[in-house]
Amino acid sequence: MNTSDVHDYLTQRPMGYDVLRRLLIEEPTPELLNFLREQDLESLFPPVADAEFNAALTMIENALSQSAFTAGDAAFEDLHWDFTRLFIGPETPPAPPWESVYVSKDKLLFQHCTREVKAVYQSFGWMMEEGENEAADHIGYELDFMFQQSQSVAEDLHRGVSLNGAVARLRAQCDFLSQHLLAFCDEFCQNIQTHAQTDFYRGVALLLPPFLKHDARRLNDAWAKEADLDGKR
Repeated sequence: MNTSDVHDYLTQRPMGYDVLRRLLIEEPTPELLNFLREQDLESLFPPVADAEFNAALTMIENALSQSAFTAGDAAFEDLHWDFTRLFIGPETPPAPPWESVYVSKDKLLFQHCTREVKAVYQSFGWMMEEGENEAADHIGYELDFMFQQSQSVAEDLHRGVSLNGAVARLRAQCDFLSQHLLAFCDEFCQNIQTHAQTDFYRGVALLLPPFLKHDARRLNDAWAKEADLDGKR
């Protein structure tokens, strides 16, 4: 993996996180679904050499391939209800979107990992909105944090900052992935696969794990290689 490949990957990955955070942080809107419907979804993500990832993109594209979405029409309301039922309620959501539910001993919200995640956000100067009642370890916010951090690195690279200047942040992002998102992503997505009523959200559940695992590998390779080169200079 040469330096050019690393730069290309690091400048492409924020868009993938942008899509994923928007899909999981709140209920879908007709505007978001229509935007995705009009895109070549593959172009919104960095290349991921994974058959499951590519099958997921196809599943999502097929689910969006009908006529434009409009609030109140059956296609939109089906997707909107699927999100609400899976992640919010009114009953106990079958795919709870909070890390603490999966990793804490008592499977409860606002546990130790919630405080850990919030502390990571604060250490990078990233604050949740004042008055926000959602737990910091909601997967949508964790993906939003990764988007913000990946975007910061990409902007620095565009401005001519050397890759060496981003090593510490790349390692921190890799650590956040392994310690938090990847700690519960598989089980979370399996719950979606089991309980989703639409191919759209089944596709999202297929898409997320390979993307995160691929990103963790690429980040690990990038910071480790650059740190090794720096040690030889």
